[in-house]
Amino acid sequence: METLKIQIENQDRHGLVYDISRIMLKYHVNIISMEVIKNITYLELPELPLMKENAIVADIGRLPDITDIKQIAIMPRNKQYQQMKTVFDTISEGVIATDKSGLITYINRAAAKMLQLNNTDSIGGNIDTVLPFHSLLKKSLTSGQIISHHEVFIPERNVHYMVSSQPIFDETQSVSGCIALVRSIEAVRKIYQKLTEQPAASFTDILYSSEIMDTLVKNARHYANSSSTILLRGETGCGKELFARAIHNASLRHNNIFLAINCTAIPETLLESELFGYEEGSFTGAHKGGKLGLFELADGGTLFLDEIGDISFALQAKLLRVLQEHTVRRVGAVSEIPIDVRIIAATNRDLEYMMQTNCFRSDLYYRLNVIPLNLPALREHPEDIEILAKHLMKVAAQHINPDIETINVQALQKLRHYDFPGNVRELGNIIERAVNIATTNEIMPDDIVFDTGRAISVNKLPTEILPENLDEAVAQAERNILARAMKKYKTSRKLGMALGVSHTSILRKMKKYGLSFGR
Repeated sequence: METLKIQIENQDRHGLVYDISRIMLKYHVNIISMEVIKNITYLELPELPLMKENAIVADIGRLPDITDIKQIAIMPRNKQYQQMKTVFDTISEGVIATDKSGLITYINRAAAKMLQLNNTDSIGGNIDTVLPFHSLLKKSLTSGQIISHHEVFIPERNVHYMVSSQPIFDETQSVSGCIALVRSIEAVRKIYQKLTEQPAASFTDILYSSEIMDTLVKNARHYANSSSTILLRGETGCGKELFARAIHNASLRHNNIFLAINCTAIPETLLESELFGYEEGSFTGAHKGGKLGLFELADGGTLFLDEIGDISFALQAKLLRVLQEHTVRRVGAVSEIPIDVRIIAATNRDLEYMMQTNCFRSDLYYRLNVIPLNLPALREHPEDIEILAKHLMKVAAQHINPDIETINVQALQKLRHYDFPGNVRELGNIIERAVNIATTNEIMPDDIVFDTGRAISVNKLPTEILPENLDEAVAQAERNILARAMKKYKTSRKLGMALGVSHTSILRKMKKYGLSFGR
């Protein structure tokens, strides 16, 4: 029903509202609403016949100190409400307001969409029947408690939110209602991604000139288009995480989150709760409201599990279930949460031998090893040392010594003759050390100091350096024999049979010399 809305401008005086009310009484017209601010009175009346409307306006105009009268389209309070509604309907967070009895007084478009509600029909409804997280709002209404960032998962709708609740107090400091803010878990993931400023990486960041690396990068680009699990194999320091990030950024998931976790960097007692999350009160020290696990946080994106060969047998079983069922169960929970996460795992361990010795589950191995990618050790593609060294020199020089411009040819030759047990990571350390040592604008051979602590002469290959004693010579020869044989025999048992010793002796010697199969 249309109503008549009038704006009455006047000089400030007493009794104006009384005079207007007498005119309404004269014409037997009810006042729907009246709003008064300094020098302006707003009046809302029922729809009237034109003659009566004109008569009322004329009578008001004859009152003392009236300066102007005009018809308006909307009352100020409604205008403010419309402005507020427009603002709230354009933000991505859901907003819900209730009165003190728990009846919904407002719900914005985002909240209605997230909760799959009709925002018009929900107005006036009780939170008990309309909202799945009504218990949180009741805490705010009954105790004035602020609820911050509480996770809510609704299995029957397969929806996941982060909810905060803030009580509203009146002038007597009594709770008169509450406001709930609702964020989708996708928005939380984007906030996390922005805050953590994860380094972007693409295949163009992988520097090489060798044929072996060219084939590897081509295969990795091709596999990026899939959602299948990838297992990266390679020695420590050969760039497994760089490949994982490049695969993610070349995939259809590149707009979603990439999370990396080193399974050996977190104590075993905490790793499960980090990966799977936990429910409130599931153990001593658990946060209120529980905690989102990395599997849930990475939903729609990629989770990189580095050093996967070092997780416990019990955790292997839980990881297997995630890969099979595409669901996770939080610590202390009874329900499963569906997820869509691509897993990229990495290890430098001999998983095949670990299966034989019952240290790694064979069923998990086959789930992880859907797409194997074997990253070669740096000594297997020495032709890439020069391009990598020059790049690493430029990066280090920017931060340490901008005067460094190049690497001497003999220094590069010295690098090519080194075995690099630490691979590209070790090369980076050596180059950074050289940038610190260099006294000219060129890195010289004497600036190249390897991690053994001894500078190797450029005029001699490493194998030509005389050992200090016989024990050292034997150890050096033994290590070289093992390293060469490991290229042909990929398990400790096969290697032991070839060299005529037990596989346990092989494992002890590999540990002694810092060797691993890697792929």
